[in-house]
Amino acid sequence: MKNTILFLLLISIVFALLFSCSKKSDNYPQVPPVSADTNAYVMWTVSGVQQTNKQLYALVTVTDNSGMPIITNKKLTLDEIQGTYKTDKLLLPKGSYKLSKFIVVQATDTAAYAVPLANTAKAPQVTRPLPADFSIAQFGINGHGLAVLKVNSTDRPDQFGYTDADFGFLSWTNLDVKLKINVGQVAYDGLPGTLHVDAVNNDGGHWLREIELQKGTTHIRVPRQYVTYTFKVHKWNTTAEKVLNQQEIKAGMMLNLEGNRQPKRLVEEATFLQNNLSYIPESRSEYFYGANGLLEIKTYQKSLIVSGLPLTNIYRFIYTGGVLNTINRYDAANTFNGYTAFEYQAGRISTMSNKSYDVHTGAAVSYIAANDHEVITVDYLFHNGNTMHYSMLMSNGNKISDDASTSTGGSENGIYEYDNNINPRYALGYPDLYFSNHSKNNLTLEIKNYAGAVPSVVPYKTEYVYDNDGYPTEVYISYKGFTSQQHLYRTKTTFTYQ
Repeated sequence: MKNTILFLLLISIVFALLFSCSKKSDNYPQVPPVSADTNAYVMWTVSGVQQTNKQLYALVTVTDNSGMPIITNKKLTLDEIQGTYKTDKLLLPKGSYKLSKFIVVQATDTAAYAVPLANTAKAPQVTRPLPADFSIAQFGINGHGLAVLKVNSTDRPDQFGYTDADFGFLSWTNLDVKLKINVGQVAYDGLPGTLHVDAVNNDGGHWLREIELQKGTTHIRVPRQYVTYTFKVHKWNTTAEKVLNQQEIKAGMMLNLEGNRQPKRLVEEATFLQNNLSYIPESRSEYFYGANGLLEIKTYQKSLIVSGLPLTNIYRFIYTGGVLNTINRYDAANTFNGYTAFEYQAGRISTMSNKSYDVHTGAAVSYIAANDHEVITVDYLFHNGNTMHYSMLMSNGNKISDDASTSTGGSENGIYEYDNNINPRYALGYPDLYFSNHSKNNLTLEIKNYAGAVPSVVPYKTEYVYDNDGYPTEVYISYKGFTSQQHLYRTKTTFTYQ
């Protein structure tokens, strides 16, 4: 009966870990932990803007104290929040800066409001013309205020200290932009990123923009009267770039920016339980690779018998013709205790056979594609004759929902959300009975419903710390009681790559 219950829980490994920790929860903080985000941001509160139902943006240029540009014509959204206009937050290291340009533009990129520069005709109408000093002194959001003047139809850009190009008094061409980065054989398409546009005219003049690409496709505008256009995104230490001439820029065209990079290999992950300001080691996994991919995994788990993290399991990967055939499992004494075997059809897993000691589970897998989604269905037969039907809805390489029901009346279903970064477990080549590593991005939220057996503890908040290659180096998961909905504890997992 115990093994049956474990099989009926799709995330049985996680629940087993949580149960082992629940008796110790009194030793862990009972209040939500502080955010894992240690970045610093600036956000401007803008006065002088009249309320409108149109989306506004702010063109922002930031320099250091010597006047060297750090941010050039960054296009930030400007949103009304409870009657006050605020820019989107801008990531900057702690330090001292100067704001040297601030123009509020409409979706057409034409100026609606602006902060005038010092010693211009409009400068006396504001108390703080540009450039204006500001500082970022702490982690999190650093707020600053400024006042803008309305740009009337009779106003000239030079009265504010700007150019016709700054104010968008140009003719435009609309484009769609999409960013794709291939990490080895895995395509990450429709990525967000910072697009740098540099248009050059016959006189050598530059029209510069920094535009935040949204997930999927982003609509942008570029001026028509320039000769060459350079579009560049640098993301995950990879550059995607295209240079087009005026004749190649067509209205409504799709501009696909694509970059390629080699994947990194996960070699170790370690999990800790937070206790006040310290972290107590709970488990560790080591990954070893061969010519065909993953060769061996060694897992270490906290024990009540011996100190430290003793070796508990060894997983060895067997390949036939370069394709994973079987994962054999051994205990710390190198005694064989189980396996998971795979069969394939059209290059995808069609059946799985899992044995753990004397308990056997079989699974048949089918795939149905529909538009940009795919449904993966798995039918399980357990050693005692009970069955489970499990279906996953996949979109853009991620499991966005699932549903499981058993022949004994138990069920669970969930919906899931992800970030846009690289899941290191996806590239391991480590399939398991419940497709736990089948999403290419990192899980940020799960909402689950249960009938029958319910967990005592569930995750409710997940935070990642990433390196410049788009891989997580740390993940913090906060847990709460399923019934009480109160915070219980937080874990930290660290990742090491080669």
